[in-house]
Amino acid sequence: MFELARRYIRTSLVFAAISVLLGMHMIAQRLLEKPKPLYWLPTAHGHIFLVGFVTMMIMGVAIWMFPRPKGARYSSLLSEICYWLITVGTAVRGLGEIAASYSTLKFWLWLSVIGGMSQSIAILLFIANIWARIAPVGKLLKEDREPS
Repeated sequence: MFELARRYIRTSLVFAAISVLLGMHMIAQRLLEKPKPLYWLPTAHGHIFLVGFVTMMIMGVAIWMFPRPKGARYSSLLSEICYWLITVGTAVRGLGEIAASYSTLKFWLWLSVIGGMSQSIAILLFIANIWARIAPVGKLLKEDREPS
């Protein structure tokens, strides 16, 4: 397995653990305290889980498993840039949304917007970069042909 793929997968597992802990915190808060409307915690939980865990796991497995055709326009450097954009973006967005649940400062929501933009850019760049690796190479296999 490539180092970058391992990094994507391990980071996704860290985000999964953070998401589980945040979910446990939300449940404990409802059970043990007077429930307060913490509007942004479910949003943070969702983004950390779906982008941080699920999307990054898919990205790591794609980098690892998808074939690298010769002459394809795939860039390892761009995959590295995507890794940092999505990792930092997810952490910043999660921090912003969690902090916005406990604070009235708009700064935290703007921080969340910046993190979300970083996530979006990373995902779009990743799609553009990996696209060539999912195109058919050579002849189609029998099971890939349309039924006659």
